[in-house]
Amino acid sequence: MGSSTRHITHRPPPPGTTLGAHLHRLRLSHDPFCPWCRTTPEAMEHFLLQCPCFHSQHTALRSLLSTLAITTLDLSTLLAASGVHPSWQPTVLRLTYAFLRKTS
Repeated sequence: MGSSTRHITHRPPPPGTTLGAHLHRLRLSHDPFCPWCRTTPEAMEHFLLQCPCFHSQHTALRSLLSTLAITTLDLSTLLAASGVHPSWQPTVLRLTYAFLRKTS
């Protein structure tokens, strides 16, 4: 391959773009509901914080974050480490990423 060969990298879709509520808004899904609950729209907040299907993963994440004295669990904390001491921000983001890997 020559130096002019283009490299194509695969990137996962941005968070939330494969969730039912988002796909439904784009008319790529017949309904917005969580495939496990079937009663709640599958949005990022439901997936990361509320879905009973991932209760054990939610509990483990909460436990790990509590060891860092992080008790506020909301989207801005989990996705942007907002309100978290700067020294703990990379850890919070790694823990959130690990949750996403385990539940996807």
